[in-house]
Amino acid sequence: MARAASLQDSYLRSSDPIEQSGFGGGRERWRMERSPILEALEGDGDFLDIGCANGHLLECLVDWAAERGINLIPHGIDIGGRLIKVARTRMPRFAPNFQVANGWDWRPDRRFRYVYTLSDCVPAQNLREYVERLLIRIVEPSGRLIIGAYGSRSRGQPPLPVADVLQSFGLPVAGRTTGGEPPITEFAWLGN
Repeated sequence: MARAASLQDSYLRSSDPIEQSGFGGGRERWRMERSPILEALEGDGDFLDIGCANGHLLECLVDWAAERGINLIPHGIDIGGRLIKVARTRMPRFAPNFQVANGWDWRPDRRFRYVYTLSDCVPAQNLREYVERLLIRIVEPSGRLIIGAYGSRSRGQPPLPVADVLQSFGLPVAGRTTGGEPPITEFAWLGN
């Protein structure tokens, strides 16, 4: 819990919603590196962001999807209660859709058409089990689990090749895409 408190302190030091999301590259790069998530969508639906921080990514995805004629209903969980409070304030219409929870052991009372999580939400050795749990417990039948990986320009670190990792687990990857120039984010999705 000390790590969660430290992360919240770091994110909430800024009033900029992008920086409160843990990103320091500005609005243009934010969109270029995050909007490819939408390539996984096949239409309207409920969209759950596991590790949603302040809810800004969800807010952006809802707006960007609307530009494509897709209606998303945002839902988010995060282990940081202060971040969830900010997310609820950011999207008051959907405030009840944000909860303090841990994606590893959370058992919601419903399932979601789209579920987004980062590959580093769990230690690398637990990624396969985490993905399988999400598919069984949280993604609705014929829904999509979208797994993202972020690299770091400042550290010269490429994103985890998440699609290749998922395939190495024997999981059938339905699609993949990257974001940024050069690519610094990678996304892959699985059907359910």
